[in-house]
Amino acid sequence: MSVEPRVVDVNPSNVESLIADADLVLDGTDNFETRFLLNDACLKLKKPWVYGGCVGADGMVLAVIPGETACFRCFVPDAPGPGSVPTCETAGVLGPAVGVVASLQSAEALKLLAGRRDALAEGLVTVDVWGNRHRVFRLGRNPDCPACGKAKYEFLEGGASGAAVALCGRNAVQVRPGAESALDLAALERRLAPVGKVARNEYLLRFEAEGFELTVFPDGRAIVRGTDDPARARAVYAKFVGA
Repeated sequence: MSVEPRVVDVNPSNVESLIADADLVLDGTDNFETRFLLNDACLKLKKPWVYGGCVGADGMVLAVIPGETACFRCFVPDAPGPGSVPTCETAGVLGPAVGVVASLQSAEALKLLAGRRDALAEGLVTVDVWGNRHRVFRLGRNPDCPACGKAKYEFLEGGASGAAVALCGRNAVQVRPGAESALDLAALERRLAPVGKVARNEYLLRFEAEGFELTVFPDGRAIVRGTDDPARARAVYAKFVGA
């Protein structure tokens, strides 16, 4: 077996080529936008993929088989607004939860690669390693799902994804989420206060951590100072603001 590492920003222009020769895609990403993009690409190319995510002590795993099972957008129809859900950086993540989710993903992947679809979990697997709970929620395909129901690959086509533009000479990047939303700056301030320096007024929130400064606006836009790399800025935005 050989490993071919690729250090690239996964985006609508390259995701299909990145997975074109894969038998299966195993999700190790950390933001909704990339997962929606993977979902679109895998559905279009008919590649099975295994979603996995965790925050706090909770985790979720879902094996997606294009044309047969529910897809990621069947149970998460749209990306949450920026700041509306916790991130691992602001809410933390329990180490064992990551291990449990990764193990469940690997098991589902092995079943798919071995042709044992009969052994797959029958839907969305959720775990709470702190509360010792493990559940499986049966998910049916949603005929109105934009992705698997109507074959509208909005994130793959770029229309539903955000944008990041380097600001000339300022060592900063403006990050814009895919859809404008009303961001609760007060709630975001409370979440970010434990992990960095934060200040807020009615017009914006300013946050400093790990050598970066984020200026976040009520419509979800942000200016990330400390880098001129759009991919790095999007990663910082997803880490602290979310979505």
